[in-house]
Amino acid sequence: MKHPVTRTALATLALIGSLGSAHAEAQDQNALRALAVGGTLASWAYGLWEGAPFTDCRGAQWQLRGNVAHDHELNLASVGAAYGDCHMLDAGSWSLSNQTNFSVGRWTTRGDVAGASSAWDVAVVPLVHWQHPAFASHKWEVEFGIGPAWLSEVNIGDRQKGSNFQFSDHLGLNLVDGGGQWRVGLQWRHISNADIKKPNNGVNFTGLVFAWTL
Repeated sequence: MKHPVTRTALATLALIGSLGSAHAEAQDQNALRALAVGGTLASWAYGLWEGAPFTDCRGAQWQLRGNVAHDHELNLASVGAAYGDCHMLDAGSWSLSNQTNFSVGRWTTRGDVAGASSAWDVAVVPLVHWQHPAFASHKWEVEFGIGPAWLSEVNIGDRQKGSNFQFSDHLGLNLVDGGGQWRVGLQWRHISNADIKKPNNGVNFTGLVFAWTL
C-alpha cells in the first residue's frame, strides 16, 4: 500500500489534473467539457493505479435520480435509476466510488426553431464520485462521468447533431446525506458525438440533480 501522503497527493492530482487541459481549451468555450472528460479519465486512471476494486458493491443500492436543466434554447427533464455507490478507495479525507446511471430524458425547445421541437434521449453513464466530509454527517461530492447516449432526433431546435448516437459528459457538485439516502446538487451536462459525424452542434445543459435511495 502506498504511503498516505502519496495517496492523498495522487488523489488531489486526479481531481485537478484536468485543469491544465481546461485552461488550454478555455478560448474555445470548452473548459467545463475538458474538466468533465479529464476528471473522469483521471479518476479511473487513479483507481487503476491504486488497484481499486471497481466492483466492490457490497451494500450498494438503487437510487431514483432526476434532473431538470436548460441551455439557451432547450429544456431538459430526465428520470433514471442509478446503481451504487461501489467503493473504490480512500485517499486521505477523500473517498472515491462509482455508480452507473441509466436515464431517459425529454428535450423541448423554446421559440421558433428549424428542427424538431422535442426529442428523447436514453443514456447509460458510469459516474465516479469523490466525497469529502462537509458538516454534521453530510458530505460534499464532486461527480464526473462519460457515457453513450441515443437521441431520437438528429436535428433538435436549431442544433444539427449529425447522428442519433451521442456522448454524454457529466460534471457535478453535490451534497450527500451521510448515510447515502439522498444527494442533491448542480449538474452540467455536455452532449455531442465527438465529431464522429458532422455537423456536430453540442448542447450544454445546466441544472439541478436529485436522487433518493429506494
